[in-house]
Amino acid sequence: KIPNIRYIFIPAQALHLVHKKQSNKMKRFFSVLLYIAVCTPALSQTYQQFFETGKQQYEAKNYAASIKSYTASLNLNSGIYTTWYNRGQAYYFSGQYDSAIYDYTRTLLLNTKYLDGYFQRGLSYNKIKNHNKAIADYTAGIAIAPSDAQFYYNRGIAYNDNGDTAFALNDYNKAITIRPDYTKAFVNRSQVFFGKKQYQQALADISKAIQLDPAGYEALNNRGVIYNTLNYPDSAIADFDKALALAPNRPKLYVDKAVSLNKKGVLFNDMAIASLEKALAIDPAYKNAYIFRGAIYYDIKNFAASKKDMEKVLQLDPGNKFAVSVLSKISAQPQQ
Repeated sequence: KIPNIRYIFIPAQALHLVHKKQSNKMKRFFSVLLYIAVCTPALSQTYQQFFETGKQQYEAKNYAASIKSYTASLNLNSGIYTTWYNRGQAYYFSGQYDSAIYDYTRTLLLNTKYLDGYFQRGLSYNKIKNHNKAIADYTAGIAIAPSDAQFYYNRGIAYNDNGDTAFALNDYNKAITIRPDYTKAFVNRSQVFFGKKQYQQALADISKAIQLDPAGYEALNNRGVIYNTLNYPDSAIADFDKALALAPNRPKLYVDKAVSLNKKGVLFNDMAIASLEKALAIDPAYKNAYIFRGAIYYDIKNFAASKKDMEKVLQLDPGNKFAVSVLSKISAQPQQ
């Protein structure tokens, strides 16, 4: 912190001696003292002004300007941990995760108990796929605040991303024990169960998430996928329709609904194709819509339409194995 020496007292006699009897070197020395004494209040005020400006720019989501203001503040006073943290936040939300990690580390060097520093550094490590360091940060946060469900939830995500599903389940369980209404924890635990093919547990968790938040279209979509896997296409379609009412511009929902319609049999193929065309109207580059529509066309022996869709898939994803396989089968068909 810049020392406040506004009240340094220099006797008039001393100044007189400086001007009359001392060397030029001493003159310069006292001149510097006078300059610091006068200018220190302005420097202190400038640090605070830069800090407040950076905060306002951050709140306006002008992260580049915010970073500049916080940097100017740190150049004047590098001993305030919140300034490092705030600049780290601006770096994080502008996608500069390595710089964010550096600032969160400086934050924690100044305040080793600052929970937000561990939390945000853990998020940043996860963003750059350094899951082990993310886990270490969340573990440090849990040591300080063992009843904070968010740390268990986020550590569960890091464990899951690292392939440690057993540890992920333990952390989601703990988060739910602390916060029985933790919707996201139910959603994530459901996904772990689904990956383990424990479909009934996955269904129970995602249904609980929907009960807690009926407006969550992603949970409705996830349950629809589980119903599809369990071969309950009508239940799946009902969930996809609810999700589409909440998020009508999500192409994945139309593709997943098309899968359900296809499961109901050939009589529903036209409806499935219509659903896929809605997905492509929203996103003409949505690869999975072309894949599934091409597969339906192949099944109903419309090889020309199937070939067109699979060629489009290869434009979007060169070497796609499914598209290559279908095109090979089409080429092997006898010429009409």
